[in-house]
Amino acid sequence: MTRLLVISDSSSLIIGTKAGLLSVMCEEFQVEIPEKVFEETVIAGKELQKIDALKIEEAIEENKIVIKKAKSLKESKATKWLSQLNLDEGEMEAIKLCLQTNAKLLLVDDRQAINAAKLLEINWATIPDIVVGFAERKKISRENALEALKIAQKEGRYKIDFILKAFTKIEKIKGGKK
Repeated sequence: MTRLLVISDSSSLIIGTKAGLLSVMCEEFQVEIPEKVFEETVIAGKELQKIDALKIEEAIEENKIVIKKAKSLKESKATKWLSQLNLDEGEMEAIKLCLQTNAKLLLVDDRQAINAAKLLEINWATIPDIVVGFAERKKISRENALEALKIAQKEGRYKIDFILKAFTKIEKIKGGKK
């Protein structure tokens, strides 16, 4: 089975890890991150003694997550638009890497980065979207999905109506993986 290539920004990778989704994400997707996301999640995270940083580093060491260099974009409409948006370096590199690869999905949660993805016609998703998708496809149990959403709500910057919509979708799922 060919796994979808997914590029993640820092906060999505951190929140997904805290929500207990890292192993499923690495099983279901071919996960790649740009160098800046590695710096923000692992290097900075370890300095702050964050457990998620150690889990992400372990996934990288096991080649479950691959670090890639995001190259500068050629002068284009995309570079003009990206320069005008207030994006963090990790998000900027994740979007550039998405444009430079055959990535099918960008994991992102920042409003400006989502706007950039829309503008550049990049397929994107948030961690709550991923939780719902995994639960619908029975990759995680309904109970684990609800718990992951609670963690995403606590750790992320998601609007409450967005989280409630995801909770409602999961509540409607029957059964699921045990």
